[in-house]
Amino acid sequence: MGRFKGKKKLNNIIIYIGLFLLSIAFTIKYLYQENLINNNTIIDVLINDSFGSYKNDISDVDFLIKYVLNIELKNDSVVNKDESSKVELEIPKKEEEISIGEPIVYIYNTHQEEKYQSAYLGEYNIASTVLTASKILKEYLEDLGIGVIVEEDNVTEKLHSLNWKYGYSYKVSRMFMEAAYEKNPSLRYFIDLHRDSSKYEKTSTEVDGEKYAKLLFVVGLDHDNYEPNLTLAEDLKERIKKYNENLFRGIMKKSGKGVNGIYNQDFNENTMLIEVGGQYNNISEVNNTLKVLANILAEHIKVDMTNEKEKG
Repeated sequence: MGRFKGKKKLNNIIIYIGLFLLSIAFTIKYLYQENLINNNTIIDVLINDSFGSYKNDISDVDFLIKYVLNIELKNDSVVNKDESSKVELEIPKKEEEISIGEPIVYIYNTHQEEKYQSAYLGEYNIASTVLTASKILKEYLEDLGIGVIVEEDNVTEKLHSLNWKYGYSYKVSRMFMEAAYEKNPSLRYFIDLHRDSSKYEKTSTEVDGEKYAKLLFVVGLDHDNYEPNLTLAEDLKERIKKYNENLFRGIMKKSGKGVNGIYNQDFNENTMLIEVGGQYNNISEVNNTLKVLANILAEHIKVDMTNEKEKG
């Protein structure tokens, strides 16, 4: 009889614990749906609860990539996959011309809430967005000694506060760019990271058995100084094709009625709009591509800054 009571008591404890955990889950879900907490809050809670002892050693994006997505942020040198030429990309070292001491790259997302296919994050209520991709790219670039700022301010919230429609998103991101440059005059390269809405077959490729999200550059022609932007896109295209021609979808030139035609690229000759994959790519495929993109951007920046030093 005593054994039966003990077993019943244990079962009751398990039920109470289950109900308690369930109530916490529903509370978090409600707060998230009501916008009382956001993704960063959830990440912080997860870190504090499960990895509190590592809080000082890892950033939010480290946690997200390493522990939730199970991706290692390891930036190995990238080599040309064309077997006929075997050209190795010239990756800058931290002690060379580029220094992480001051930020020179600004990464932002005009369409900040564009999402990727989420195969990993549903249970955490964390969406794989282009902002996530921006933070991954930042990690890789900083590993190469390049100082980076990722825009954290929310474009949608700013639109709502100004009572502006979605079509004014580029106007808002322009405001963010100008504010970032005013605070950090060392900034030289401005990257607006997007993802496409095309079919998976169009936005994906395979290299050595690994899936990658394809890259597409968009260049606006509706401003007087578009040629340097186009030259930059052409240079990066050639560097990407050294790695693997199938990784690059092309350069889309936009102008005329019905399109933006500028995309804030009149701000600076090193302003670029890069679409990394599409809505059906998962963050692991995007991560593979961002590792390549970081190395290619670093190579271009190294050459660009070296040429500038030689000129003057």
